[in-house]
Amino acid sequence: MPSAAAPSRAGAIFDLDGTLVDSAPGILEAFRRTLADTGRRASDEVLATLIGPPLTDSFRTLGFAESELRGVIARYREHYATIGVPGCRPYEGVHDMLTRLREQGWALAVATAKRQDFAERILTDWGLDRHFAAVAGASLDGRLGPKTEIVSRARTRLAPHEPRWMVGDRRFDVLAARACGLGCVGVSWGYGTLAELETAGALAVVSSPDALGDLLLGSPVVEEV
Repeated sequence: MPSAAAPSRAGAIFDLDGTLVDSAPGILEAFRRTLADTGRRASDEVLATLIGPPLTDSFRTLGFAESELRGVIARYREHYATIGVPGCRPYEGVHDMLTRLREQGWALAVATAKRQDFAERILTDWGLDRHFAAVAGASLDGRLGPKTEIVSRARTRLAPHEPRWMVGDRRFDVLAARACGLGCVGVSWGYGTLAELETAGALAVVSSPDALGDLLLGSPVVEEV
């Protein structure tokens, strides 16, 4: 919880994969195994572009028909539960950055296209859960999936704090932030590119969690955005 002595501040919403945790190895392997189960293949270069978007979009990109999506996503999640969740690691400096924000009274949330229960397991396994007042992920029944809907739910759950920022590594985060009336800060250590983030409309792109903390806490970097 935020320090009792800290002033109340606005909130921030964070993406999970590629922003707080490096989840690429487990995601890629889950995709590979799912494709192998269905007699298909894709290059690692193609699979790397699928980290971040909703799974429905990813499997459409891989050529699956609408009628196949529910079954293939279920198969992917079976693989991910055993190899993907345990394979995640927080990026260096993330804990310290989140602690700084909480100590200044910021209310924080996670908004991720990852399934809600998987996101909560990862946060709990690495002790990140204590930093967040809310976690919004894709629903188990598939009714909540698009990133804009997920960010909107995270924003609602932070009330009465009013988030100013969304932090993410892909264009989906930027576009969802803009749709929800938030400024988006891109991070360069994730799975997107600088060009992708800037083209989508990120207001700034930072290269380390420490620099991100400085920006969000009102360093001169904010005045330059």
